[in-house]
Amino acid sequence: MDKSIRKNILLGFFVLLGIVLFIIGIFQVGSKNGMFTKTFVITAKFANATGLKTGGNVRFNGVKVGIIKGVNLINDTVVQVDMQIEESKRMFITKNAIAAIASDGLMGDKLVNITTLKNGGATIQNNDTIQSHNPINTDRVLETLNQSNDNIKVITQNLKILTTDLNSDNGTIQSLYKDPEMARNLKQSFNNLNIATNKVLLVSSSLQEITSQIKHGNGAIGEVLYDTTLGKNLLFVFEKLKETSNQLNATSNQLSITMQRVNSGKGAANLLLADTSFATNIQQSMINIKNAAKGLDENMEALKHSVLLRRYFRKQAKGK
Repeated sequence: MDKSIRKNILLGFFVLLGIVLFIIGIFQVGSKNGMFTKTFVITAKFANATGLKTGGNVRFNGVKVGIIKGVNLINDTVVQVDMQIEESKRMFITKNAIAAIASDGLMGDKLVNITTLKNGGATIQNNDTIQSHNPINTDRVLETLNQSNDNIKVITQNLKILTTDLNSDNGTIQSLYKDPEMARNLKQSFNNLNIATNKVLLVSSSLQEITSQIKHGNGAIGEVLYDTTLGKNLLFVFEKLKETSNQLNATSNQLSITMQRVNSGKGAANLLLADTSFATNIQQSMINIKNAAKGLDENMEALKHSVLLRRYFRKQAKGK
């Protein structure tokens, strides 16, 4: 056989083999991405979709049912994940299904796992949005663990210092631990504290009893606080005391003004108190008035015995 014909046969064989492998690869990739399978699209919204990417797996209770069609940022707090699901798996997914972000193994890629509630529900429809469960933020968990490790490191260092102090003969805690006198003092202090606490409890109980009596209107304080009649009487007394105080204040002001006028030599009172000649004249006037009254009595007695008026005075006496 001609050498060129052999080369052409081998070339054609390798080309045919390549075409077959290419077709097989297309079918493999297409079946993996659902290119040759009838599908429908559903949506879930997450606050954080770290690790999700287009082409990632979508599983229902751990079984692959589709792929992630797209991951889109709606706003600063919402990420929309569109999922392409095989039509043959529609009957298993209900409207009350919950989508959660999980990992494919311990260190595998992120995927979406769909679960449904036990009470069931209507079958999912095209372009429906299902509930979502936000994943644990591993970065925050690692940050918290780092802070915890730092705190544990500080606590360990403090325990090391404390243990060294305990083992040292010159340490403060060692002195407290070994000094019997200090132990007795501490014991006595705690006893005193216990006694004081008991006294405080007794006083508190007494105060509680007194408060209860006052609240129920017992005792003088209780009557004053809760007896409305007594309260009204006290209010009336206080008002009268206030009026009396105001009157006394006004009288005091008037007396003060009068005394100022007396001390300044004004008014009749000062004339009576300070002018001796005026007092002498008043005394003489009183004597004259007394003498005049005596003379008037004598004249009246004379008129009673006169002939002209005797009959008149007798009628007056008889009428009385």
